[in-house]
Amino acid sequence: SKSTRHIHMNEDLKKKMAEGGDKKSEFIVYDDDPCLGQKAPSLASLKFHNGDAVEVGNGKVTVITFFSKLNKGDFPTLSVLSDVATSEAYKDTCQFVGISRDGEERDVERWLEKFQDKFLAEIQAPDGNAGVTVKAKFPLAFDEESQVNKAYKDVAKKAIVGVGFTFIVDKEGIIRWYEQYVRGVNPMGQFEDQLKNIVEGTPLISNGNMPELEEEEVEGGDGAIPTDADPFGGCDGNY
Repeated sequence: SKSTRHIHMNEDLKKKMAEGGDKKSEFIVYDDDPCLGQKAPSLASLKFHNGDAVEVGNGKVTVITFFSKLNKGDFPTLSVLSDVATSEAYKDTCQFVGISRDGEERDVERWLEKFQDKFLAEIQAPDGNAGVTVKAKFPLAFDEESQVNKAYKDVAKKAIVGVGFTFIVDKEGIIRWYEQYVRGVNPMGQFEDQLKNIVEGTPLISNGNMPELEEEEVEGGDGAIPTDADPFGGCDGNY
């Protein structure tokens, strides 16, 4: 059962939730999230660039993220995940792929030509400093007619899987975790810990089950981020 795959709730998170007002609560992935434990859709229809084809359930842990050439502010997410992908801890046990949300295969090629290994002074780095070196040290892929994105939206039970949405699929092809990155930062801060747990086969950090929202929170619009909007796009794109 899902409960046996998690360790106790992170105490810092539990304290912040109890205090209230912590914006991280919008990004929490709960133990009973319907996405977790589902079979990950195949990546076979993708058209890969910048490396070999990637498929889930091939004996390696797979990290899947989404990007767009239109969302320049979110390019640091690819850089951050590249550092993880090339680290000694994960370079042999994990495979990463960035799936484009753009409408043409040429957009992936243009991204690589224009931005790969380039320093962009106008972008804020995750540490808050000005400028970041943009890089994708793993395959990038074109998703024709958003076939794969739609499949992951369906399995995740979300209307939008936008830029920065990042899944972790275990070596058997089961979705074990996901987290939202925003401009290179993952507000929950659990991605690498959970990746380590999944690679090592140890229990995941638990955030508990989703609490029932009070009626006034729903009516007032102060509850969780709606699933029918992409608050991380920041510009016109193919969402």
